[in-house]
Amino acid sequence: MIRVCVDSGFLIGLYEKSDQYHDRAVEHFATYLESDLSQLLIPWPILYESVSTRMCRRQDQLALLNRDWKRLEARRRLVLLDDSDFRKRAMEECLSEHRPMLARYRSLSLADRVLRHILSEVKVDVFITFNEGDFNDVCTRRGQTLVGK
Repeated sequence: MIRVCVDSGFLIGLYEKSDQYHDRAVEHFATYLESDLSQLLIPWPILYESVSTRMCRRQDQLALLNRDWKRLEARRRLVLLDDSDFRKRAMEECLSEHRPMLARYRSLSLADRVLRHILSEVKVDVFITFNEGDFNDVCTRRGQTLVGK
């Protein structure tokens, strides 16, 4: 089973036809998630970012999400990743690195920090994002395939 984790930009691009990455997201979905040999891993913070008020106002986007969600669930290929083991550390990291004197500070959102911890500790084979620079180091270190723009 190929474990495919995704970032919110992928999900937004997949369901919002006017998004600049829509075509790439559709291609990535077909390549990595149409196969019965793959499993979609979605961390909860990614759902919070993706299934926003904006998306919920768009019935066409919700209908497409629902279609894919039900299909993946029926085949037992959808895993919602609990972030409880990662969020406290990510928040502490965010606050401790925010000191202006730290040269290594990265302006990453809390969701991205949680996702980086997940990528560091959970078995993931492929990670799909359109913000490769935020995750390249952790994916390289773990030998995960990084798929982007």
